[in-house]
Amino acid sequence: MKSIKSMKILFVLPSLRAGGAERVISFLARSLHENNQEVTLLVLGFEKDKVFETGNLTIVYLNRDRLLFSVFDIIKAIKKTKPTIVFSSIAHVNIVMALTSYFFKNIKFIAREASVLSIMSKYGDYKSRFLKKIIRLTYKNLDAIVCQSLDMKNDFIANFNINTNKLHVIGNPITMQLLDSNKIEETSRNKIKFITIGRLSEEKGHSRIIKGLSKIVNYDFHYTIVGDGLMGDQIKNEIMKNNLQDKVTFIKHTSKVLDEINKNDYFLQGSYVEGFPNSVLESCSIGVPVIAFDCPGGTKDIIINGENGFLVEDQTEFDRLLINLDTINKPQTEIVKKYVWSNFAPKEIVSKYHDLFNLQ
Repeated sequence: MKSIKSMKILFVLPSLRAGGAERVISFLARSLHENNQEVTLLVLGFEKDKVFETGNLTIVYLNRDRLLFSVFDIIKAIKKTKPTIVFSSIAHVNIVMALTSYFFKNIKFIAREASVLSIMSKYGDYKSRFLKKIIRLTYKNLDAIVCQSLDMKNDFIANFNINTNKLHVIGNPITMQLLDSNKIEETSRNKIKFITIGRLSEEKGHSRIIKGLSKIVNYDFHYTIVGDGLMGDQIKNEIMKNNLQDKVTFIKHTSKVLDEINKNDYFLQGSYVEGFPNSVLESCSIGVPVIAFDCPGGTKDIIINGENGFLVEDQTEFDRLLINLDTINKPQTEIVKKYVWSNFAPKEIVSKYHDLFNLQ
């Protein structure tokens, strides 16, 4: 692995609660620290909320409930730490870092973005649309932006007027621990088991999945939904209307994501837009193939159609695939795993960040 030129890196996160950004950034900070880099993790929230292992990484907790109350503390921490690079993730924190950069001309500010913003804002409320406008005004002040997919990069160029030289595509690493057995459970071909993991919100497209499952008549199946959210009651009503209640199990939350995925034959993703879907990556990492809509975002960066899963263009193609799934050869476990471990293994992704930091 390439060494980073002498520098201090300050990572900024709102909390260390369970979340994709929190998991990836805490993992990256720990990895760089273990590679003998001078790293500090600045957390706006509280130590009691920490759910991720950080080893002996230096962590500073500001013990603040809201970002608004943290701004002056962040500036003080930057002055005290004197970092070469400040690295943040999550849009509202990135905005504050972009504004803070005005006061620290000798420090490089890099942000990691998690979604295709122009499309994602269509699924939010007025706050999301306002956030999009603020991002358009502020992100151009950042020295570099990490995009999790090529679609995200193209969105920044087309809709946010960001200089392409500032945009760097780096996917997420596989950070979940491997299963002890590292072997997929064999399930009966008489019953195909499906799973979806993600918040229950409109852009996740659970309705598209339910519609497709309702068309299956040639084989028995079971569908597990892991997640919680505002669309929960509506999704349950759709399941009832389609007489699928005996074939669907809801799990609000699990700390054993891989174990749940491992019980199933296929991971289903109905999303209309994605950032970089960690659950899809995790599914492939243990050999469970994915059936997903080819939506804007990082899904197509993970799934090679017909190899480690299937990408469909629309509802008709999705329905047809599910209806005939019992007649299709399931992608082989080792092939499903091979692509993601070649491209998103921890060492591969950390190396890309090394390269990015060396450029600054």
